[in-house]
Amino acid sequence: MPSSTAVKQRSSAGAKPRKKRASRTGWGGWKALVPFLVCCALTPFAVQAASILALEGPKAFALLYPWVEVVRSPALHVAPASLGTVSQWIMYLQFPVYGLLMALTFRAGRYLRAFTVGLLAHFSGLLLVVVLAYMAQKG
Repeated sequence: MPSSTAVKQRSSAGAKPRKKRASRTGWGGWKALVPFLVCCALTPFAVQAASILALEGPKAFALLYPWVEVVRSPALHVAPASLGTVSQWIMYLQFPVYGLLMALTFRAGRYLRAFTVGLLAHFSGLLLVVVLAYMAQKG
């Protein structure tokens, strides 16, 4: 009778092959760029909405384009000569950058996380606007 401490050797011939998970190769190509394409298509509508929101005041404009307000903050001391050009670049590139961030996350198969990353990028800009406004009042 064999002892209970004896180890039984497994042969490689009797081992069961592991099943591989089905890969989603369809999302590896151009379909992973869907968030980027959607954000690029959204940009002209957001710029049009910005012209309407600018009439409501700076707070309404900052909700749509927080990164423009971050650059305009007196706490950062951006030169007034380049402020207009930088603001225009940010207005046209903000949503495509969000789309690129989301596409990188979307490519990893994390769809809800990709949407969350886009929102996090936008709301971090809003938080930075509030912090810089507070710093400008203190200083």
